[in-house]
Amino acid sequence: MKETTIAAIATPPGEGGIAVIRVSGPEAVLICDRVFKGKQRLSEAKTHTLSYGHITYDGKILDEVLAAVMRSPRSFTGEDVVEINCHGGSFVTRSVLSALLSSGAVMASPGEFTKRAFLNGKLDLSQAEAVIDLIQAESDAAVSLSVNQLKGKLSVPISELREKILNLAASLDVMADFPDEDVEETPDDSVKQTLSELIGALKTMKNQAEQGRLIRDGINTVIVGKPNVGKSSLLNALSGSDRALVTQQAGTTRDVIEERVRLGDVCLNLFDTAGIRSGAEQIEEMGIKKAKEYLEKADLVFFVVDSSRPFEPEDAEILALIQEKKTVLVLNKADLDKKVALPDLPEEMPQVVLSAKEKEGLDRLAQAVEDLFSLGAITQKQDAAVVNMRHKQAISEAETCLTNALNTLSTGMPLDLLSVDLRGALEALGTITGQTVSDEIVDEIFSRFCLGK
Repeated sequence: MKETTIAAIATPPGEGGIAVIRVSGPEAVLICDRVFKGKQRLSEAKTHTLSYGHITYDGKILDEVLAAVMRSPRSFTGEDVVEINCHGGSFVTRSVLSALLSSGAVMASPGEFTKRAFLNGKLDLSQAEAVIDLIQAESDAAVSLSVNQLKGKLSVPISELREKILNLAASLDVMADFPDEDVEETPDDSVKQTLSELIGALKTMKNQAEQGRLIRDGINTVIVGKPNVGKSSLLNALSGSDRALVTQQAGTTRDVIEERVRLGDVCLNLFDTAGIRSGAEQIEEMGIKKAKEYLEKADLVFFVVDSSRPFEPEDAEILALIQEKKTVLVLNKADLDKKVALPDLPEEMPQVVLSAKEKEGLDRLAQAVEDLFSLGAITQKQDAAVVNMRHKQAISEAETCLTNALNTLSTGMPLDLLSVDLRGALEALGTITGQTVSDEIVDEIFSRFCLGK
């Protein structure tokens, strides 16, 4: 793959002020020189400089461009790279790319530029995955986590853990291979302490993974309440549009309405459900059944109560359904006189007074969600949190291997029997950074990238 020179449009499709066409490989400069005409050839340009000129092909001028030359190894891919900045029309961009392909370049596969950066040692696998997370980030928090991972702040602690495990395995192997030599033995207590510390570090990283997932993928949030408390009005207020039909008639919402919204610095995957009540007719009852199904899978529940009405048995029934869920009690219709008298509620359940109709109090709701999941603490750290489920699985596997090793040691078995579990932990952690990952996993990861990245 490295012998070919690849090219692709690196900017999104459509019309814009400029478009960027990226070329990478051993003949990147030579191929671009075949179509670029300026005061000097690109092969004569210094690295990391811009050259003004025109793209010509088959005797025609296709566009006026700026060409950036970045020579190996000081480029994103580690290869010679040329980035052609042309006008951002769809036709002219495709014409320039076509000229490059006709001059010797090969069309890049999705993610192939970043894959080459990984294969050439410019990024490890976790950093490469951070690239796509950064592209897809929808909040400041998600951007922060992705940038930290891209800077290697996940790779460093993973590498440090692997080094400690490797040192421990090496010392045990020496003792097993040379039992008659004058080799200083590692005491069992010391091995137990090292294993316990390693397991503790892995547990901490794994516990952060759920918070990282919520920041990256969004919090699955179900809006529940009895009919006519303002659930659909809350959805509309959060989405900024009339996404759900709002009427005075109870039971208007029959099916689940889904919407992805940003609340403060958190993304919510919102599910507005049918009002839960007894005595509903058949179609409405089907909607209520589906609402309860969504509740079971929810990360978060917005329990909406009409503050202008008394707290009724139907409210109490809903409260009983969500006892085990992270819940924000939303006291809606704050623009009306308050009549609700709340029962004793769990201390950990925050209460937010707002008016969905007037769009007042949404900032307090955002703060309540952030506090409930402690998201502020994780985004303020300068370290990278685990946000990738592949990484979480690898960390869990490494933790299991080390726990097995600790159990083996506790039963009085010989130290050399720990080597198998220690090697398993090394291999699991190596899949995060790419040191022990299979070609199939690498191909699958980069297939998720967009074309030109």
